[in-house]
Amino acid sequence: MAQQGNFKSPSRMGALGDGAPASSSGAVAGGKAREEGLKGVDFERRGFLGKVVGGIGAAVAVSTLYPVVKFIIPPVREFKEVKEMVVGKASEVPVNSGKIYAFNKDKVIVINDNGKLTACSAVCTHLGCLVRWEDKDNQIFCPCHGAKYTQLGEIISGPQPLPLAPYGVRVEGEDLIISIV
Repeated sequence: MAQQGNFKSPSRMGALGDGAPASSSGAVAGGKAREEGLKGVDFERRGFLGKVVGGIGAAVAVSTLYPVVKFIIPPVREFKEVKEMVVGKASEVPVNSGKIYAFNKDKVIVINDNGKLTACSAVCTHLGCLVRWEDKDNQIFCPCHGAKYTQLGEIISGPQPLPLAPYGVRVEGEDLIISIV
């Protein structure tokens, strides 16, 4: 049977035995009344546990969402654009062939046509495909839609709207240097 009435009622406190005071004045062991010792503090067990559970839930939510947000939003890369850069060795581009190098945010094709080096963007202006050097035709060719360019990046035929951007290229010692024109 459930007990009726107040848990700290004077009759119940008296029934507990000699160790308990007969009245429930709210006094604590230090002799101060409970109301004086905890002025302005609402410290109930249910409120405290609610705050602890809420804090733990917030910590779990943050620790779960942080990696998801970092995955969805890529980090910002700081990029320093240079006017010229050593991209490799001159011997890496054999005679009558072309090789693609990364330069700033672009890809550049360096063409060695019987010892004459030229460079232009390796990204087709039609759909952004990478072009290649066709030695038998002596032209730059885009395999996506058949766009054709001269060795200097000028349009020969195809659906591309603009010519390829030109770049400067020179050899110093063994180094191959690409520069903005």
